Amino acid sequence: MSDPILGQILNQLQQMDKRFDSIDVRLEKMEDRLNTMESRLDTIEEQTKNIPLLQQAVLETLTITKRLDASHSASERKVTTELNTHQHSIDILNRRQLRMEADIETLKGR
Repeated sequence: MSDPILGQILNQLQQMDKRFDSIDVRLEKMEDRLNTMESRLDTIEEQTKNIPLLQQAVLETLTITKRLDASHSASERKVTTELNTHQHSIDILNRRQLRMEADIETLKGR
């Protein structure tokens, strides 16, 4: 082969070598990005693995809260009923007291 042809072949091989170097650099960057993404994914998986447990805890808390609310409502009704009963008793006693005071005034007036 002649020197000019060998020179062309060498020139093309050098260009191909540069392209391969460029491809290698790009592949390394892609590999770095992939490693970063895998790391982020691992972090996300670690952070989200407790979500089902948190959901369960929230649901249990909601159930307990509903039971407490129902119990509170029942207690409130009971207290209200007792207060009404006491108020009624107080009203009766007040009326009796007024009658007794009136009777005493009547007896004093005799």
